[in-house]
Amino acid sequence: MNHSESGHGLRPHSSTSVSRPLLRLASMRRGDVLVLTAAGEIDLSTTPDLSESLAGAIAQRPPTLVVDLTPTTFLACAGLSVLLAAHQLTGDRTRFAVVAGSRASWRPIHLTGVDRLLTVHRRLDDAVADAAPMVVRTVVADATILVTATGGARAGAAEALTEKLRQASELCRGVVLVDVSACTLPAVDVVGSVRAAFTRDGRDRGGIRVLNADEDLRKALEAAGIACCVPAGRGR
Repeated sequence: MNHSESGHGLRPHSSTSVSRPLLRLASMRRGDVLVLTAAGEIDLSTTPDLSESLAGAIAQRPPTLVVDLTPTTFLACAGLSVLLAAHQLTGDRTRFAVVAGSRASWRPIHLTGVDRLLTVHRRLDDAVADAAPMVVRTVVADATILVTATGGARAGAAEALTEKLRQASELCRGVVLVDVSACTLPAVDVVGSVRAAFTRDGRDRGGIRVLNADEDLRKALEAAGIACCVPAGRGR
C-alpha cells in the first residue's frame, strides 16, 4: 500500500529527514510484537516524525504493533489523529495497541475518548502479553480436571476457552479447576466463558473453581456467583 496516497495522514518522509530533538523514536522487537517507543513531545511540529515511523512500522506488517507512549511528556490532538490513522491503516493484518503509561499520555487519550476506539494499556508488558495467542491446556487427575489458560485476548480466544471448559464440564464427575492466573482476557470474557460452559437451562451445574489472583476478576466472578480461590503465593 502506498501510504502517502492513503488519505489517512500517515506519510513516509525521505531517508534524509532528521528527527527533531523534541521527539525521540525507537523501535524494537519482542517476539511477534513490534514496539515503537515515542519519548518527548508529540505536537504539530513532531507528528510528521511519528507519522513517518508508524508508516515504516506498518509496512513491515508485524502481527502486532504497539506504540509505547510511556516516555511521552506531551500529547496533542494532532498526535491522537496520527494514532487513529495508524489504527485504520493496520486493518486486519496487524493488531494495533497503545501503551499510555504516563499521565501526559493517558489523560488526553482518556479525556478525548480515544481509549474507546483503540486498545490502550497502562503497561508495556500487558500489551505484549495481550498480543500472545491464548493457549488452553487440560490435565485430568482422578476426579479433578485442571484447565489452564495462558496468553492474550486475540479474536476468538474467549470462544476457545468456552469450548475447552464445556468439554471439561462434560467429562468431569468431580471438580473442574480453571487457572486463569496467566490469562489476559478481559474479566467480562472470562466470566462469560465460565458461565456459558457451566450453566445449562439457566441453572449452574456446579463443580467449578476458578484459580485467580486478580482482584477485579475475583469480584466479577463472585458477583456472577462463581467460586474463586487464590493460588498459594499469588494472594495480595
